[in-house]
Amino acid sequence: MEHTRREIVLGASAVTAGSLAGCLGTVGRDSDGEWALASFFTLADFTAQIVGDGRSVDNAVPSGQHGHGWDPQATMLPSIVESEAFVYLGVEGFQPWVDQAVEEVESNHGDDVVLIDALEGIDLLEYDGHGHNHDHETDHGHGEHAHELSVRAIQLTDRDTGETVVDAHADHWHGEPLAVPIEDRRSLGAILETDDGDAVDLGDEYALTARTAGSADLLEIESHGDHLHVRATEDGAATIVVQVARGDSIVWKSPALEVEAGAGADGDGADGHGHSHGGDRDDGHSHGDDEHGHDNHDHDADDGHGHDHSHGEYDAKFFSDPLLAKRGVENIRDALIDLDPDNADGYEANADDYLERLDDVHAAYEQRLADRTQDAVILAGHDSFQYLSDRYGFEIYTPYGLSPDDDPSSSEIADAVDFVEERGIEYVLWDYFDGDEDAELIAAEADTVIDTVMVSPAESVVEEWGEAGYGDYVGQMMEINLTAFETALGAV
Repeated sequence: MEHTRREIVLGASAVTAGSLAGCLGTVGRDSDGEWALASFFTLADFTAQIVGDGRSVDNAVPSGQHGHGWDPQATMLPSIVESEAFVYLGVEGFQPWVDQAVEEVESNHGDDVVLIDALEGIDLLEYDGHGHNHDHETDHGHGEHAHELSVRAIQLTDRDTGETVVDAHADHWHGEPLAVPIEDRRSLGAILETDDGDAVDLGDEYALTARTAGSADLLEIESHGDHLHVRATEDGAATIVVQVARGDSIVWKSPALEVEAGAGADGDGADGHGHSHGGDRDDGHSHGDDEHGHDNHDHDADDGHGHDHSHGEYDAKFFSDPLLAKRGVENIRDALIDLDPDNADGYEANADDYLERLDDVHAAYEQRLADRTQDAVILAGHDSFQYLSDRYGFEIYTPYGLSPDDDPSSSEIADAVDFVEERGIEYVLWDYFDGDEDAELIAAEADTVIDTVMVSPAESVVEEWGEAGYGDYVGQMMEINLTAFETALGAV
């Protein structure tokens, strides 16, 4: 580039995600190379809308993974410094790998890449640690299902052959994606080793369980204490999270494990080559949906970032409110103009068009949610809609928290059922990336429920949404979320 690169930190910590072909989703069109990186899907979409044709914008997080739950296997620094700009949210702990990378960039690569914090000037809502439960009081927290078991390594074994299928250390799996035949079940045992080198005794105190993370309809999973039965119901790719339970509590969870179901189950998943991974990826790297493998760095309020927010104290998902999303778009626009003033007119025009679309989204929510029979919804998924509910004046109850690592206990599910019945709620919302297991459980227990309805946190994407024409942020907010909240609030 002809101009001198300089760092634009519009608020807090930033960094850019690794961008290898096949790893990252290119959002921009007709570009010969990577120009900007964004730390997750929503920011990549915002940036691409501003940049327009001729520039590529890459999304660090694989398709199908939670934006703030995904963690890279290796450092992303080389890809970051090779880019012109990196777009992120300056909230400590929201994406821990970003905290580390931005610190490195600021210390050693300040002239190599521009850092753009999309949160500049946006006041974040505090998070109470129990989900966006508002006035429905309970006496429980998430401590009773905290991750109490420290597992250093896990091997999944095929109980029919005795062979190791896949194994995981720390935050990634080794081995090909787990192959699961259609109709016929696959019986899997597990060998777990704690950080102290002890074996975990499955079947008595601890039970082996698993849940799907998206594409829940592809797989059926049964827990039998010391082993699992996994069966594919149709062809496709899915992701599961292996868990260890003690009583009603989940005490350990694995990284996300990719599954090839049905006709896609060509390999035996036991040859040890490559790495299993979540999402639509073919790069051979594993990336779990748990935030493992990176220490969180504390950033003081005067360290030059401009924010002293911490995920866990503050909810970073401002973009569920389309009017606040406009603020993020404006921050990115201004930084890109500062970086590349020769193309300022194009950035301004593209941003203006997109801001009008966001105004249209807001107007649609205001109009279509105004006349409703309910003022509360239940979400059986992690809390991604606090800003949306505050904007449009309804209550969200969730037995989950902000993090995709949070799982509700049986008592929290029971409290959710009580809330549903007390409020006469007929539809249970569920987050696509969390799966519908808890929603179905609540629906089965609550007498008032008619059905479950899917929502998207609008921080990731899956291929079928793109093919259907609503894979972008606006499409998900309109075609998935607005119709879901209309139904749940009785506004249809």
